[in-house]
Amino acid sequence: MFCPKCGKEDSEGAKFCAHCGTNIEAATFTKYAPSVANDAGDQMTFGKAISTCFSKFADFNGRASRPEYWWFYLFTVLVSWAAMLVDHTQILSGLISLVFLCPAIAAATRRLHDTNRSGWWQLLYFTIIGAIFVIVWLASQGSDQENEYGAPL
Repeated sequence: MFCPKCGKEDSEGAKFCAHCGTNIEAATFTKYAPSVANDAGDQMTFGKAISTCFSKFADFNGRASRPEYWWFYLFTVLVSWAAMLVDHTQILSGLISLVFLCPAIAAATRRLHDTNRSGWWQLLYFTIIGAIFVIVWLASQGSDQENEYGAPL
């Protein structure tokens, strides 16, 4: 069996190339199914979503994919819970909420832009019924075409 990356011969049934360390099974899959493999490589991961949202902490322009927004939301919930467990006075939890406030609003704005809605719709959070609509919009699939907020991701 030859490694698809470096071309050197490896033992039959090897999972990784002994010469370059490439995952042979994954590289073979990429060779025969490039469209599926490329889509999987471009997916928003937990860490990538966190770094993207913090790097765009005050960027209210553009669009954000569903995974980008929801992974970041999960991160904020987990960190907030951990802060509440550690600090019973809630001071740490309050500080963390302040740190996450602007990035969370910016990420939600970009997410709403992906569904072709203005970020100002987040003001509906101040009403009980309106919050339901905002959550549904944040969970909805984004538009596949370019809209007034930019090209699809």
